[in-house]
Amino acid sequence: MILRSILVFFFTIGPAAGKTLTLAAEDNYYPFSAEIDGELVGFVPELAVAAFKAVGVDVNFRTDPYPRVLLLVERGHVAGGFTGAIDESNESAFHWHSTPLSVVQLAIWGRTGLDKEGLTAKDMHGERVSVTRGFFYTDAIDTNDKILKIVAPSDASSLKMLALGRSDYALVTENIGNTIVRESVHPLLETRVEIVGLIAEVPLFAFFSKSHPEGKEASVLFQQGIEIIIENGTYSELMERWQD
Repeated sequence: MILRSILVFFFTIGPAAGKTLTLAAEDNYYPFSAEIDGELVGFVPELAVAAFKAVGVDVNFRTDPYPRVLLLVERGHVAGGFTGAIDESNESAFHWHSTPLSVVQLAIWGRTGLDKEGLTAKDMHGERVSVTRGFFYTDAIDTNDKILKIVAPSDASSLKMLALGRSDYALVTENIGNTIVRESVHPLLETRVEIVGLIAEVPLFAFFSKSHPEGKEASVLFQQGIEIIIENGTYSELMERWQD
């Protein structure tokens, strides 16, 4: 999942006419979705508002940590959530829409000065690799028992573990990792970690509950909305503003 990866929300569907959805967004996945100074910001919440508005649906938001979102969606307490990368471990567990929200680079981070580059998933065999709790990292990582995975509560914590020598590598998407390093008050991050390889380009999706009675309908509505905002140019405007 990425990664941790990453921008999560889930919702309950109301009556068909004048429908309003309550969406829950991941609280620590900037610039995709994050709570900053008590306010939800990010590419995914804005995309969600635009996509559902395009099909006549209003939305309200709440925020939650990513592992809790996964649990509630899987158990059917809510209809769906953001975001996930589709792999063998979760493909059959949820309803998925077909058009990705975005595509991210799942990067391998190492300590500065090791003189390594171009690493791949195979180079992680036998290494201590910090990953973020609940995130999907593609089959090359998630189903690979040759990698010693050290679970961190967030991408920022994962990179700090690497900087402090508590892991050999960290898996964090390129743009999110760069944002963490650039904006962190932790003095080690800017000087001690860098990208040394790539796992894959990973499409990100919303995921919808198979246990919730309206999870499947929500996935269909969301796909319809995405198609509309791609056609009318709203999607490109959001991409330009949040992911440059």
